Amino acid sequence: MPEPTDAVLPILRRIQGDVAQARRELGRKIDKNSETLAYHTERLESIEGYLTYELGLNTRARADIQAIQAEKKTMKKRLTALERSSPKRRPGRK
Repeated sequence: MPEPTDAVLPILRRIQGDVAQARRELGRKIDKNSETLAYHTERLESIEGYLTYELGLNTRARADIQAIQAEKKTMKKRLTALERSSPKRRPGRK
């Protein structure tokens, strides 16, 4: 009559082999995912640099537009003041 351990031992060895196989596969998948994550991190950092640069250009452009608008407003006021203070010209006279 066979011992109970004789029947159980091969099953336990097979389970142990399956667990070892699963660990190896999981390890490979983790390594692959780590590489992919590192690549994506590098790409995102590059994109972040471009976005920061673009944001700087956009901010500068807005500041320039605001300065031009303020200067335009000042020039309109000066022109209006000059038109009011200058004597009206009559046709035919210089």
